[in-house]
Amino acid sequence: MPQKYTTVGGVATLIHHRGPTTLPGTPPDTSRGSTILCLHDAGGNGNQFAALMDALAADHSPVAYDQPGHGRSGGLDALGSVDAMAAQLHELASGWGVTAPVLVANGSLGAAVALQAAAANPGWAKALVLVGGATDSADIEADIAQLAAITSGKARREFDRSGYAPDTDRSVYQRAFGDWVKTDPRATLGARRAQAAWSAGAAPDVPTLIVVGEHEDAATADTARALAGRLPKAATETLAGAGRHGIVEQPEALAAMITAFLAANAGAGNGRG
Repeated sequence: MPQKYTTVGGVATLIHHRGPTTLPGTPPDTSRGSTILCLHDAGGNGNQFAALMDALAADHSPVAYDQPGHGRSGGLDALGSVDAMAAQLHELASGWGVTAPVLVANGSLGAAVALQAAAANPGWAKALVLVGGATDSADIEADIAQLAAITSGKARREFDRSGYAPDTDRSVYQRAFGDWVKTDPRATLGARRAQAAWSAGAAPDVPTLIVVGEHEDAATADTARALAGRLPKAATETLAGAGRHGIVEQPEALAAMITAFLAANAGAGNGRG
């Protein structure tokens, strides 16, 4: 997968993209279809979207990035607020001249950043796709307590295998583990604390697809569908064969779902402006 660094807000930020490799300081090629910006969850990184980006690349221009403190981007910790994360996303895209991106967000933090970025910049995002436990009001206090225990040396760091479909192949877990260990738990803790402090503002008036995995637990699925009810232009679809990790469990099917959604909501330009 082509990768390159760019500086956003003074932080060296690793970019994952498709298409030709470009020179240092030159944005990746985003001329195909819509520019799709992929936003990872707390503790994740942009490489988790690799298979999804492969499936989208024939018709669109997918780009992912590692947030500060995550993966291989600079910084010792996460940004201090969801507002700052959304501002970093907007600065990253604006520096490339991308004015109508599709935001594909994974997990509850990814959803928070996408919703905040769309609400704070009306008319900027062309569409949102929220995957993997999407919500604007996550109850993450237990996660924060566990991460605090890990970073203080009072608990072991263990890979979370929950939320997957029952027949998920072992290779999916192995790839997910390889990406998970790239982020220091202190950065994950900082990201979750920022998320806990975030309060959703006005709902963005933009076409939104909320994807619910067929095997997601009932509480998480209900929360995602409730979010759809609070957004003015939202719909939900079920991703067959997936749990809460559809981006790695069923990337090809998810890409087809995203492409169909964008075709049904066409008319906002090619994503570059």
